[in-house]
Amino acid sequence: MRPRSPCSVSAALAASIFLLGAAQAQVNPLCGGQGLSPEDNQLLFERVGRLNAAEPASPVRAAQPAAPAQAIQLADGTWTVQGTRIPGSRRCGEWLVRLTNKGDQLSGVVSQARSTVPIQNLVLTPDGRFSGTTPERLVGSNRAPASKVIGQFWEDAVSLIFESERCPASQGTATRHPASG
Repeated sequence: MRPRSPCSVSAALAASIFLLGAAQAQVNPLCGGQGLSPEDNQLLFERVGRLNAAEPASPVRAAQPAAPAQAIQLADGTWTVQGTRIPGSRRCGEWLVRLTNKGDQLSGVVSQARSTVPIQNLVLTPDGRFSGTTPERLVGSNRAPASKVIGQFWEDAVSLIFESERCPASQGTATRHPASG
């Protein structure tokens, strides 16, 4: 440790004496001491009296939660989203997701590896988001891996992400084809 000059020690001692004196001059009515002057005491009681006589402030309203998203009205029809083969991959071929809405009942299928599997647990939320899964399925000598479909409808379009257990996620969009007859 470096020795301090007598000048800096004197300055530190003077500052601490000054701060100690200032701290003692502060008023703390709970610890005895001189307390408030009669004028300050009178002012304190007058202000407390004015506060007590004033009408209570109206309670602050709690922040209102954001309005829920408008519920989407999904028209009857079919949306067909196609995905392309991943270049250089033998296992990640073309896929197709077909979603159908008829009378507010959404259903769908996934086609891949020459097999078509119904989408299970297909859930549509009021804001148009949806998700569903397909189990692994063996059709002949072709194995269709388990997959997941997530997406969102807006107006007459759909955007989705297709995730297969053996291939990276890919996305696609489609426009509604009106229901026939």
